Amino acid sequence: MTVNRGLLYWGVFLVAAGAVTLVAQGDAVSGDVIEQALRLWPVVLIALGIGLLLRRARFGLAGGMLAAAMPGLLLGGLVVAAPRMLPDCGGGGPASVATRQGTFDGAATVDLTLACGELSVTTAPGSGWQVQASDTTATVDASADRLAVTSSSQRRSFGFDRGGEVWRVSLPVANLLDLTAQVNAGSGRFDLAGAQLGNVRLVVNAGDARVDLSQATVGHLSMSVNAASASLRLPTAQDFGADVSVAAGSLKICAASDIGLRIHATTVLGSANYAGLVHNGDVWESPGYAIANHHADVTISVKVGSVDVNPMGGCQ
Repeated sequence: MTVNRGLLYWGVFLVAAGAVTLVAQGDAVSGDVIEQALRLWPVVLIALGIGLLLRRARFGLAGGMLAAAMPGLLLGGLVVAAPRMLPDCGGGGPASVATRQGTFDGAATVDLTLACGELSVTTAPGSGWQVQASDTTATVDASADRLAVTSSSQRRSFGFDRGGEVWRVSLPVANLLDLTAQVNAGSGRFDLAGAQLGNVRLVVNAGDARVDLSQATVGHLSMSVNAASASLRLPTAQDFGADVSVAAGSLKICAASDIGLRIHATTVLGSANYAGLVHNGDVWESPGYAIANHHADVTISVKVGSVDVNPMGGCQ
C-alpha cells in the first residue's frame, strides 16, 4: 500500500497541535508549565533539523513525522500560553480617580475602548451611568443618548508601556443599550445583571475577559477573542443569538441546563469540546433543544484556538 506522506505529515502536525491544547484544556498540564516549556523553543528547532536530515536517510518516514510534529507542538503551546505571555497592564493602585456621571433620556449607545489596563462594567437601577477612571486624561464623551470612553493614549493599544488604566463603569438597567467594548492588552469584567441590551459587540485582544450575561436580556452578541482568553455566560430566560470568533486564543461558554443550545462551529487548527451536546447533522445541540422554552443559537469560528462549552468548573 502506498502512503501519501504529505497527508500523513499534515495529520501528525494537526494531532500534535491539538494534543497540546486539549491536554492544557483538561488541566492535566497547567498553562504555566507549557509557558516555561516554550522558553526551550531552540530545542524544537534542533529536533526539526534532525527530522529533516533523517528524511534523506533510511529513517525517512520517521524523520518526516518528527519534522511535522515539532511545529505542531510549538503552535499548540503558543495557543495555550499566548494569553499568559502579556505585558504588565495591571492598574497598580491608582493615585487618583476621576468620576464622571450622567443620565440617559431613553435608548442609548455605549462605546468603551481600553488600551492596557483593567475594565469593570456593572449595572445599577435607574437611568444613571457612572465612570470612574484612574487616568484623568481618559476621554469621556457623553450626551443624553451616548457614552464613549476611550483610553488617553492609543500608542499603548497593545500594552508596550508598563502599568495601565483602571476603569469602573456602571450602566443603567432602565434603558435599552447598544454596547461596544474593546479591551486591548488588558482585563475586562462584564457583570451585566438586569441590563437591557440590544446589539453587543465585544473584542478582546491579547488579554482576558469574563462576560456574564446570564441575568441580562440581549438582542444579539458579536464577540472576538484574539490571542486572548475569555469566558462567556449566556442569557437564561430568552431566545438569543451570537457570533463568536476565536483566533490563537481560548474561550469557555456556559449555558443554563434548561436552555436549548445549538452550536454551529467551524474549527481550523484548533480544538472544541461540547460537553453534554449531541451531534445533529452539521450542528451540536442540547438533547432537549426542540422542546426547550428558550433557545440560544451560537455560531463559532475557531482558528488556532480552543472552545470549551459547559466546562468542568464552570466559566470562572
